[in-house]
Amino acid sequence: MFTIFKKKKQKYFIINCNTDSILVNGTPLTFPTDFENLVEIFGKPSRTINSSSEYVIWDDYGVSSSLKDDNKIVSINVYQNINASEYVPKKPYTGTLFFEEEDITFNEFSKIGLGKIAIHRLGSENETRFGFSLGINNDYKA
Repeated sequence: MFTIFKKKKQKYFIINCNTDSILVNGTPLTFPTDFENLVEIFGKPSRTINSSSEYVIWDDYGVSSSLKDDNKIVSINVYQNINASEYVPKKPYTGTLFFEEEDITFNEFSKIGLGKIAIHRLGSENETRFGFSLGINNDYKA
């Protein structure tokens, strides 16, 4: 009866990446990050999978991640195409990805280093990219 007051789920996300920052719908995101920070942005995950790591998946948004033992997350995976793997969200990401104000949502790339963080392609180099990962840049040297 009072569903008009219920908070609506965000359906469209804009990820803005700059050399020193990542913003998801205007909310800053740094890595490693706490699980609670992703819940604040995406809401409660639709499901979790416990195997070698604990995987959290937001099926409606095309986003997944894995939790480390200390409840930290070092990257998020954003799937633009789906496949049959249980670790992949059931729906693709429908938002946009910007790098320095340029829409690169469907551009091909292997890795874009942003200082301490990086954008990585998901998929092998000889196939079409099926998404991207945002997280710690292992090549970064302070």
